[in-house]
Amino acid sequence: MLRARPQPRAGDLRRSCVSALRTRAFALVWVAAVVLTSACKHDGATASSVPEAEAYDAPSDFAGTWIGEVEGQVGTLTISSLGPGRYRGRYEGEAVAVDYVLLLEQDLMPLGAGLLPGNRALFTWQDGRGGRGEGWLLINREDSALTGAFGERGLLERPWSFIRVE
Repeated sequence: MLRARPQPRAGDLRRSCVSALRTRAFALVWVAAVVLTSACKHDGATASSVPEAEAYDAPSDFAGTWIGEVEGQVGTLTISSLGPGRYRGRYEGEAVAVDYVLLLEQDLMPLGAGLLPGNRALFTWQDGRGGRGEGWLLINREDSALTGAFGERGLLERPWSFIRVE
């Protein structure tokens, strides 16, 4: 004997649809939150944005004049030493009115019984017009090329690369 299935009432169907939509919306928000928090450190910087420092056989030296590109604009980066592991830098764009002043601190890496200046420098910058931020530079083993990134509020998405002029 077959029993007839009771017909759902309009109010029941509407409540069921609303409940399903709420469940899906909650799931989407939860997935987005998990993705965003797993991609970010607690300070807002992406976990993979700053590479680890290394020590080469000889100390790395960032001081000098460098020419390169910042966001597709050619310019000159001049870095001078302020003492062991500390530098002042100034970037001037050639075709645009860009002028960044940087304070760099080079990583000191353990090597044997002592410390050796590493291949990475972290820095803060300002542009004189209210723009401020942070960034990093890596120097190659030959001290002839720099790569890095900078940005504001922990988002280091603005790449730059340079070659030594001297």
